Amino acid sequence: MAEKGTRKIHVPKVQLERYFFTKTFCNATQAYRREKDTEMILEVSSSLMNSRENRIKWKISLSAGLSSKIDKAKVPYDFSLTIDGFFRCPGMEEMGEEDISKIAPVIYVTGSSVLFVTAREYLRSITAAGPYGPLILPGHQFSPSDLKDGKARSTSTFLSGEHHNKKLLN
Repeated sequence: MAEKGTRKIHVPKVQLERYFFTKTFCNATQAYRREKDTEMILEVSSSLMNSRENRIKWKISLSAGLSSKIDKAKVPYDFSLTIDGFFRCPGMEEMGEEDISKIAPVIYVTGSSVLFVTAREYLRSITAAGPYGPLILPGHQFSPSDLKDGKARSTSTFLSGEHHNKKLLN
């Protein structure tokens, strides 16, 4: 529950109705060698939109991919994907605009996190059949303070060799 003065604002549950990928790209790097770990920079952006007709309905679009700032020849896979998710938040029918604007960051963090986990599993699945084994993205933290005008952009850094640890493979 969020509080405003003495009045409590009910934070509704965020329920995923459906999702789909609008863009998927994954390319195995032919010249890649497992000699040493290479730093990979993941760029993530997310946007949040509320339905004008029905305030309990929300759409989140999430994009994730490697940064254009890294040398793609030194990473096992180059990838980018975009996923759209449609969410319901029952209990918002009677809320005013001020209350909705206070709850929107919670919907953004929850919904973006759900979509990121879905995108991570999708990428792991398609790279598992690739020449370098599965690529498992690290966790990514979404923050309510990142959301500005319905959009947020952030980066994470991880090592390309983390998914190749031979001690973890059978």
